[in-house]
Amino acid sequence: MSARNGPVSRAPRALLAIAGGVAGWLAAGAAAAQAPPRNAQAEAALKEAMGTDYLETRFAQAERKLRAALDACGESGCSPAVEARLLVALGTVLAQGRKGLEDARGAFADALRIDPSAKLDPDLANPEASSAFEQARAATGAGAAGSPAAPGTAGSPAEGEAAEGQLQIAPLPEQRVRTPVPLYVEVPAELLPSVKQVTVWYLAPGEREVRSLVMKKLRGQGFGINVPCAAVGKKGTLRYHIAAVDEDGAILASAGARDAPLVTQIRESITSAPPRWPGHAPPAECAAPEQERPRQCLDDRQCSRGLACAGGACVARPAAEAAPDVRRSWVAVTFSPDVALLSGRDVCTVASQRSDHFVCLRGDGTRYDGTPTPDVANDVNLGFALATSRVTIAYDRLVLDNLTVGGRVGFAAGGTTGGGASFLPLHLEARAQYFLGARPFERLGARPFVLAAAGVAQVDTEVDVEVLEDATACGADPSDRTSPCTRPGASGRVEARRQTLLATRQAGQGFASVGAGVAYAPIEALSLNLALRASLTFPAVTTVLSPEVGLSLGF
Repeated sequence: MSARNGPVSRAPRALLAIAGGVAGWLAAGAAAAQAPPRNAQAEAALKEAMGTDYLETRFAQAERKLRAALDACGESGCSPAVEARLLVALGTVLAQGRKGLEDARGAFADALRIDPSAKLDPDLANPEASSAFEQARAATGAGAAGSPAAPGTAGSPAEGEAAEGQLQIAPLPEQRVRTPVPLYVEVPAELLPSVKQVTVWYLAPGEREVRSLVMKKLRGQGFGINVPCAAVGKKGTLRYHIAAVDEDGAILASAGARDAPLVTQIRESITSAPPRWPGHAPPAECAAPEQERPRQCLDDRQCSRGLACAGGACVARPAAEAAPDVRRSWVAVTFSPDVALLSGRDVCTVASQRSDHFVCLRGDGTRYDGTPTPDVANDVNLGFALATSRVTIAYDRLVLDNLTVGGRVGFAAGGTTGGGASFLPLHLEARAQYFLGARPFERLGARPFVLAAAGVAQVDTEVDVEVLEDATACGADPSDRTSPCTRPGASGRVEARRQTLLATRQAGQGFASVGAGVAYAPIEALSLNLALRASLTFPAVTTVLSPEVGLSLGF
């Protein structure tokens, strides 16, 4: 009996479990089928518009995406909560820059009509958006979670209702013209931990636009801000009201209301004590425009997301400026004469010509191979002498804001090839130039620079050298310096007893240089270059100074 009854008693329980699972699945499917079809698409558009475009100050793109999402929602494509969130985001974008405040108020009002619990995102909203939202809430009669609703007010209770908290503020009956109005409030101690921001909305004398300021956190329960000089530049009545809000934008406490504002009379002179913050001196009369703007922030951390602290105020973070387009490739033609520093003793002896890189030529251009009298003339005193000249074509590339690298190729003239001597007319050079100053290629005018270079070149320097032929070697009378030579030398030629030779010092063919100069750009694509380069040649060592003049074209 028990064996038969066991399976029978378990079967109904299994069927019930299967039926319950099927029923749950059908209920979940029915709920999913009832979800508005455009919610997911709207949420994605909202995230991209506010999480990316808005934070990167691409407000026009954010507006287009939000409007497209609203159009896609249509009559019933999105839930009321999602559609209200799209409208609140659109109002936040429109309020940016104060240019679309009326449209922003309209978007906020539409959102509150659809969903009275709609709220601003406190991390994205600026003071203008907060003001527009409060005005829309007052116009629609919608209340804020955790705060009383108020027709026509921003942060004050509706008629016949009591506010949950009041900000403590001392009356400011009057202030002088062109003197900041120091507003100071204290938040009730029990509300202080929940306060995200305290904002004052004010209407300056003679103005129609309500403006707002974020009050600074002071010591203890205090918040303060100065209504700037620009708002009190003429006599009249300054009207204002103040509200403290939490993370969700809900008003925790207020002072005054839009329809029942606090007032301060702006007069040429006042009879009461000048208003001031507790423990502070009264603000001084404005003296210069830069002193008229009160500080709302000290750094970016005190501003909402997407805003930056500039000049003491939270403003839209500026888009990164693109680097100016400068000409980075430069082609130049350069002329450079060489001036060499040289000296030598007994320069035209056969040994000196062989080891010291001197070439001595007679007047007829033949190589001198005689025997000069030791320690008589045949010397080159230390000094500068004009050497070779060279023309080069250069290419330089601007690789950093201040640095160019490039090369030069050209030909040198003035070298010595007579008497069997050889001369390398080719000039090859690698060069780097560092220009002084910040971004010198973004401006016209003078661009001073320093340079370093190395390459291949030969520098020949010619000087006149007198020699007296050795009497013993050439068969002349040793006691008479005027007696002629009678014996031929190694080349079979009888040398003149006294003669002037053209001595050439051949230096190079490698070199390293440093120098300085200035490039003057009268127009963007043209530069006149002047420089002085000091070089050391090797393996035949000579110091060479080379002034340069050139013309560069940039592209």
